[in-house]
Amino acid sequence: MKNKVLASLSLVLAIFIFCSIFFLVRANRPMYRAKKEAIGIAEELTDLKKVDKFYWYTREKTYFTLMGTTAKEEQIIVIVPQDGEKVTVLDQKSGLSENDVLTKIIEAENPNKIVKINLGMIDDLPTWEVVAQNENNGMDYYLVDFESGKVIDIIKNV
Repeated sequence: MKNKVLASLSLVLAIFIFCSIFFLVRANRPMYRAKKEAIGIAEELTDLKKVDKFYWYTREKTYFTLMGTTAKEEQIIVIVPQDGEKVTVLDQKSGLSENDVLTKIIEAENPNKIVKINLGMIDDLPTWEVVAQNENNGMDYYLVDFESGKVIDIIKNV
């Protein structure tokens, strides 16, 4: 009797683990495909050799942003629009880093928790988007100009 119960529990656990892995892999497939396609486009148009960061940015449009290094050890940013429009290539030194933006938002707004940060384009300007959880457990969105560091827009308590 004990063996049948153990066998049944083992089977249920194995099915649960298999289903969990299956759904996890399927859930991450669009992100993997988008990153792979963005890298392909970036390698075609630039000398990108190593990708350090990938951002999936969605506001009015969707952008896939890569931060990486060229063969000449230059640090660049490649912003690829999902709709196939013009790709933007920037020098990482020409604007704020992810850490600079996070420090700016934390010091100015003191959010409970930073949920995510992305880099994309708004009105043809490279823009950081910071999503933070506030003290009321609502979400606050901060748009920060990549080059100047100026806060462009704040949406509170979403």
